Amino acid sequence: MEVHHPHHPTHKKKWSEYIIEFVMLFAAVTLGFFAENIREHQVIIERKNQNLEAMLQDLKRDSIQIEQRTIEYLAGINYIEDMKLASFQYQQHKITENEYIDLVLQKNDSLNIGVSLFINNSAYKNTISTGSLSVINSEEIKRLIAEYYEELGEKLKDNNRNLDLELNEYVQKTILFGIGGDSEYRKKIAKISDERLNDFKNIPALRKSLLDPSFRLYTNKFENRCEYYLYLLSKFKEVNKKLKEVLENKNVENKVPASSPKFKS
Repeated sequence: MEVHHPHHPTHKKKWSEYIIEFVMLFAAVTLGFFAENIREHQVIIERKNQNLEAMLQDLKRDSIQIEQRTIEYLAGINYIEDMKLASFQYQQHKITENEYIDLVLQKNDSLNIGVSLFINNSAYKNTISTGSLSVINSEEIKRLIAEYYEELGEKLKDNNRNLDLELNEYVQKTILFGIGGDSEYRKKIAKISDERLNDFKNIPALRKSLLDPSFRLYTNKFENRCEYYLYLLSKFKEVNKKLKEVLENKNVENKVPASSPKFKS
């Protein structure tokens, strides 16, 4: 006869134990989820801070360029005004032909305009691509970033292109030779010697171009472009200064943004 061993009775869980286990499991999953979110948020905040610090350094480099271009264009516009005045004086027979051509060539030789401003925007691009812009608390910082990189930045692209076109037109229609650029080589050859100036002024095509009354029209058109470019530089300088100030303030994210006039085109 087979002997049947009695089975040990299993413990039956109460409903309350199931509820406790469910609550504990749910709490563990929830806490893990919140911990992961906190960690990701900390990474995003750290990345945002790094991007804003890099942006501050970009702005400082921009400010140096803006100052250099401003000095160049202010001086250049003065030289252009001198050339226009000389043209008018020649047409009014107040100076001789040779005096006029000598003055124009010397003033043109001193021009160092046509070099465009190109802002440093790598940190701005990183801020956009990493989503850091969305976690910036300060509305003032967001507004100034948009004004500097998007609004003014688009105007700068258009005016860089227009400046190149009108500089080329000015050279082709008037002086017939280039203006000194920004490279070290171009700086070395930018100044034309007296001997070369004499050679240029005896070229019939150049004399004809400079003696034509339309010289003032083309020169004035290029000057207008330079004046608007100078105005654009002043707006960049203004917003650059404001954005640097708020980024240099370490507690800016905890402060109420101050009001500031919006750039108008």
